[in-house]
Amino acid sequence: MTASILKPEIRKRLMAIELVALWEGRLVTNRLMQWFGISRQQASSDIRRYINEVNPGALVHDLAEKGYVPTVALQPALSSGQVSEYLELLISQNQQPCAEIVDAQDGICAVQLPDRALRPEIVREIVRATQTGNSLKIVYSSMSNPLPHERVITPHTLVYSGYRWHVRAYCHSRKAFRDFLVSRISRPPLPTIAVAPQSAEDEQWQKSVSLILIPNQHLSEAQCALVERDYAMPEGRLIVKTREALAIYVLQRYRAAITDQQCQRAAEHPLQLLKTDRKKLATLHFDEEAV
Repeated sequence: MTASILKPEIRKRLMAIELVALWEGRLVTNRLMQWFGISRQQASSDIRRYINEVNPGALVHDLAEKGYVPTVALQPALSSGQVSEYLELLISQNQQPCAEIVDAQDGICAVQLPDRALRPEIVREIVRATQTGNSLKIVYSSMSNPLPHERVITPHTLVYSGYRWHVRAYCHSRKAFRDFLVSRISRPPLPTIAVAPQSAEDEQWQKSVSLILIPNQHLSEAQCALVERDYAMPEGRLIVKTREALAIYVLQRYRAAITDQQCQRAAEHPLQLLKTDRKKLATLHFDEEAV
């Protein structure tokens, strides 16, 4: 069947089947039932339609997994194979605002950052590990150690910072919870036996922090007024609440200066973190490879 002739509501469900299979590696009918408010019979029918008509042989039912899993034949048929599509699906099903590129509409255009080089077979193993609590052996590279080297991690959350995908995980080498850039994992992770603390013991993840942003004090009074209007800052301040572990990424999204040197580059950093709040970042453990 040609994908272009599918009805929009059917195409949406079949797209969800493809994205979950591609990026998570396991699909169950309950997921479709909850997301789209359909019966189990309809969900099963949609899956069979995807397998038989849209992408033959791409999925098989696995009794051990109690669901459908991808075969080596799985290639995107309805999606473009970009991880951003998977993110959009998850956000939309949570009924939260969803970014949309609207170039097709005359008079409106948006800029989209390119997707990082993420491989589905790598993301699938990470997602599976976050769900099962298993540990993974990864081959990783960083700016400080660019040669591929083995690390053992126990992931608990896949994080999109707005620019890059990270995995929050316990690092068995450093004996601490750290962030790892998914794009710097060079081959599919391998399950391994390693005992790690529970995510509840990730103090930086569990702790919330409030950060106060103000206009960059190197701006003129008129420029500061513009920044306050741009960011809807009552009384010249913007209070941002986030997980402590995500604080640096939130500040990056706001382009906020966190050092005196950055404050001097006001055009680059129109906002700055209140100086008294800088100490809230002092105890955070951010690997340079993930920032």
